[in-house]
Amino acid sequence: MIEKQYIIQAVAEALDVFFLLSGPEFQPMTIGEIETESNLGRSKVYRMLKTLEEKNMVRKRNDRWEVAPDIVKIADGFRRHIAKKRAELEKLQQDYTG
Repeated sequence: MIEKQYIIQAVAEALDVFFLLSGPEFQPMTIGEIETESNLGRSKVYRMLKTLEEKNMVRKRNDRWEVAPDIVKIADGFRRHIAKKRAELEKLQQDYTG
C-alpha cells in the first residue's frame, strides 16, 4: 500500500485528468466536462491540460481536449518490452524442455 504522505497531489490530479481523457473510446471533452467529471476547478483543469499539452500528451481540437497521438510512443515502448520478456520466457522454456 502506498503511503499518502508520499503522493504529490498535483501529479495525481493531472494523471486523473489524463486517464479521464483516456477513458472509453478516447472521447474528446470540453474543459467544462473535465471539470465536472474530475471535481477539480476550471483554472486547475486548464493548467493541467496546458502542462499535458506541453508534454504532447493531450491536444486541443475544436474546443475539445483529447489524448495526443504521442501516446502511441508509450504504448509502442510497452509492446516492445512485453515482446522482449515473452522471447526471454520462450527461450527459458525451450532450454528447460529441451
